[in-house]
Parts: sequence; structure tokens; C-alpha cells
Amino acid sequence: MRRFSTFDLIMIALMAALGLGTKQLVRPLVSLITIPLAIPGGALAGGFYMLWLILTKRFVPKFGSGIFFGFAQALVVIIMPFGSHGIFTFFTYSLPGVGVDIVEIIFRKIKHKLLTSIIEGAIANLIGTTAVSLIIFDMPFQLLAFLLLMALFSGNLGGIIAYIIITQIKDPLINEAMLGDTLLEREEKEPQIEVASETS
Repeated sequence: MRRFSTFDLIMIALMAALGLGTKQLVRPLVSLITIPLAIPGGALAGGFYMLWLILTKRFVPKFGSGIFFGFAQALVVIIMPFGSHGIFTFFTYSLPGVGVDIVEIIFRKIKHKLLTSIIEGAIANLIGTTAVSLIIFDMPFQLLAFLLLMALFSGNLGGIIAYIIITQIKDPLINEAMLGDTLLEREEKEPQIEVASETS
């Protein structure tokens, strides 16, 4: 496992916080549908939660960043109990991160980041929905199969949104950094050219 820099840890913490914030905004709306049906809200809206996990893997593309993301969220949820499932919170929040870390290893050599993001979103939401459904809700198999289809669609949508966000944010930042490096190199070369011309 490569070492995590301070910047890496800050980005993981930031993405985890944004994910929890998004959940608190989306949950009241989703609960109007899921509570009467007694199904986990993540099956319907989990993609909006998991897109922050995918963004974490793009900003910190190291094995373990997904696990740290889930662990950080679980720790906050237990300390500030909104939607806490007790000790099982560490499982329901951390397992999607494990799944995304594994997917990242398998698809590391694939340059098609949209496909990778879609798969990561689907896997993360499938794992999260399965964990909550079995551990917390004790769902029958027939209903679980239906929920997993919903989770798959929602996770795919979250992966697409994460891909759009990262292309709008990260690529311009990289281009700007490359432009800055180019200008710096030019500034360093100009005095050398002037000295060379003076000596000649």
C-alpha cells in the first residue's frame, strides 16, 4: 500500500464529509418512498451517496482510499448518530469502499474511466444495499433481488455523475498545472539564453 500524504487524507475526509452531507439532504425526500415500503433508502438513492466514494478514488488513486473513506464516514455516524446501526455501521459503510478498491485494481489498466466509474458505482451500491438489507432489515430473497436491481441502476447513475464531475474539475486543474510548469520552465530558460548571448 502506497503511503498517504496529508493532501490525500484531506481529500478523503472532504469527500467523506460531502457524502454524509448529501445523504442528509437526499434522505428526507427518499424516505417518503422507502419508509412506507420498509426498504433501505440506499437502494433508491445510493448512487448519490456513492459518487463521492468514486470521486475519492479519482483524487486519491491508491489502494485503501475507499476503505478510509468508508471508515471515516462510519466513525462520524457513530459519534453523531444519524442513521447509525451500531457496530454494524463499520460494515455497512466500509464494505463499499473495499469493493471499489478491488474494482480499481482489476480495471487499473483500462483507460475508459467512464466504464470504470459506472462499474465502481454499481459495485459500491450493490454491496451497501446488500449489507444493509441482510444485516439490518433481514430482507426476503425475492425483495432483495428487486432492491439489488434498483441499487444497480442507482449506482450506475452515480458513476456517470462522478465521471462528469471529475472531467469538469480534475482535467482543467491538471492542464493549468501543466501550463504553470511550462511557464516556469520558460522563465528559467530566459536568463540562461541572455547569459549565453552576452558571453558570445
